[in-house]
Amino acid sequence: MGVFLGILFPQGSLRFLVVYLLVIIVLMFLLHRFMMHKYFSHLFYFILICMFGMCMSWFSQLYNNDLSKESHYFRFIDQSITAKLTICRQLKSTKVSERFYGKLHMINDTQVEGKVLIEFPLSVENDLKVGDVFVCKTTLRSINAPVSPYDFDYKRYLIRQHVYAKIKLEGRYVKLGEDNSLLVTLQKFRSSLSKTLEESNLSTNTVVLMKAMLLGDKSSVTQEIKTSFTDSGVVHIIAISGMHIGILYFVLLFTFGFVKRLKYGNYVYVCMVLICLWSFAVFSGLSSSVVRSVLMFSFFTLTKLKKGYRLVFEALVTSMLILLLFDSNYIFDIGFQLSYFAVISIVTFYPLFSKHVTLKIKVILYFVDILLVSFVAQLGVLGLTLFYFHQVPLHFLLTNFFAVSLLPVVLYGGILVLIKVIINVQSVHLEVWYDNFISFYLQVIQFFSSLSQWILKDVEIRITHVLSYYVLLYGVWYLANSISYKKITHFFCLCIVCQLMFIVETIYTKEELLLYNNYGPSLVTVQTAKKLRIFGKSILNHKDSLLLKENRFQNNIEELICDTNEVFAFKGVTYLMVNKTKSYDLLSKKGMVFIISNNPKINMERMIISLRPKTIIIDNSNYKYHQVKWIDTCEKFNIPFYIISDQGAYRMG
Repeated sequence: MGVFLGILFPQGSLRFLVVYLLVIIVLMFLLHRFMMHKYFSHLFYFILICMFGMCMSWFSQLYNNDLSKESHYFRFIDQSITAKLTICRQLKSTKVSERFYGKLHMINDTQVEGKVLIEFPLSVENDLKVGDVFVCKTTLRSINAPVSPYDFDYKRYLIRQHVYAKIKLEGRYVKLGEDNSLLVTLQKFRSSLSKTLEESNLSTNTVVLMKAMLLGDKSSVTQEIKTSFTDSGVVHIIAISGMHIGILYFVLLFTFGFVKRLKYGNYVYVCMVLICLWSFAVFSGLSSSVVRSVLMFSFFTLTKLKKGYRLVFEALVTSMLILLLFDSNYIFDIGFQLSYFAVISIVTFYPLFSKHVTLKIKVILYFVDILLVSFVAQLGVLGLTLFYFHQVPLHFLLTNFFAVSLLPVVLYGGILVLIKVIINVQSVHLEVWYDNFISFYLQVIQFFSSLSQWILKDVEIRITHVLSYYVLLYGVWYLANSISYKKITHFFCLCIVCQLMFIVETIYTKEELLLYNNYGPSLVTVQTAKKLRIFGKSILNHKDSLLLKENRFQNNIEELICDTNEVFAFKGVTYLMVNKTKSYDLLSKKGMVFIISNNPKINMERMIISLRPKTIIIDNSNYKYHQVKWIDTCEKFNIPFYIISDQGAYRMG
């Protein structure tokens, strides 16, 4: 709880943290030494432990703050530089460019550190690969802000990956050599395995699936395959996730079970399982999802040293705590949230259901267990899935039953095929068999994804709904363990709390002005309660509808109104859309906010002198040289300005 609070309410003063931590430690010592026999002292001790957790979280965030390091490259952003870099990881390519993560070593004869995003346009020939060290002349650019504050914020995502800038290589570069560090060597080894698979007799879809599920390389996954797995509710299959590590974990337990018969065999058994788990994590590239899952199952493995009651839930929470102390940004990762909510749901709800299953035939019990685990895992992630993706397949039980039941065959068959391809055995019978099996596997997944009538799409859900769902889910679990009058009372109190949350949300009416950060014509919206008015437009095109989609979902917008007016008022301030279609010499009102778009032919100095605007907003549809000229004019006359392309979408509420 303390670590969570420390993440939600960050603190940046190191001197304050040291004093604060010393005071907490002294109080904990005195309380434990003299007063722990009283109920009040136990409660106070609990509060101190939470405060101690906050301190640990704050220290971790200070330690991981790249921008506080003097050697970080951040001070060179938006400058033309000569840079020395190493390519450390390949990312999924876009329609226009190849993308990599790079590690900066030197800028203009100054030693620096930090990760950057590297983009190679597909139109430019590129022979660089992971591990290459090179020098180039380029510009270190800021990451683009999102189109809307309601859209996925790629800039914030990269910051959480400790990436603060990007470079676009369109000119020449000089290759200096190769990096031979362990992680880069492993990346090269995985790249060579990927190339070997691509040159084998396997079909393209089989190679793509093997690279994703065995090597952790999803860069080749086509949009068609991703959509099929997403719509059928088994998108977790094409990533090395907790399910893959879980299957590996149980196979390792079975494989090394004989070691426990030896003297001190239990310790050797645990060590061998841990070594295999972490070896697989290193081999697959140490992605965040793999590290998270392997750490989780490592603690499950350590509980094998304790006889009797297994500390399952404690092991789960401990792994979460260590990850958050190592890097608090994990808490904002959707994969982290989905993974832990799913496993927590399995740990809490599976025992409640499984105790009613009394089957003795192991084969049938195996398939029933798959259904139960899929159902309770979906219970745990349903609220988050609807909130982030606004859709859920109603046939997820059938799809998971098929996909998860055959997953061991997919994984271990893939491992055998990979080994056979590496050692270059001439016989192709195994590849043919596995290719046919994967083709059948994908065809069934595509069949489930084609059942569009069973996919609940465009679900409007807000954070209030998500919180209420998990509060009620906890209430159901609390009541299901043992029913009593006291527990029933507590459950109905939780229901009342959820109702109060909805009542408060209904009473609260949101008003917001939003100017989108898009490259086309200006998109200006004003929200009042559940209505959204779009100014300067007579009709919405398809692109505008897509841009407004997430805004509608998160704010429960019921009505869209197009308004052709280019002059409007919001909270007592008049806004004026300055573009090519209007004459401004007839206006006389002063103190307005100007929204300048579509490169209007205006005399900025004359307009400022005659109308003396309150603020000037320059949107993304204007040419860059116009923006620079207008900014200079605003600074000359001391007029506040807002640049959409640099500062992101303009939001006033």
